[in-house]
Amino acid sequence: MMLMLIVGLALGGIAVYAAYRDQKLGAAIVVGLTVVTVFLLLMDKDPSAAMPQTVAPSAPTPAPPSQSGPPTP
Repeated sequence: MMLMLIVGLALGGIAVYAAYRDQKLGAAIVVGLTVVTVFLLLMDKDPSAAMPQTVAPSAPTPAPPSQSGPPTP
């Protein structure tokens, strides 16, 4: 997790520097980062949390008939 944070911050710093040096490149970087951020936010969400599903209660299973004597062959 720490390595991902370091790599992400380094790439962010490089992107900020590139955007500072070239305005056209800066606009492209902003659009790209926005798309990637929205994509990751959508991927992180649990799809089952958006639409709660209810499960129908199961019907009790009937018990087998009891035998009151010795088993018949």
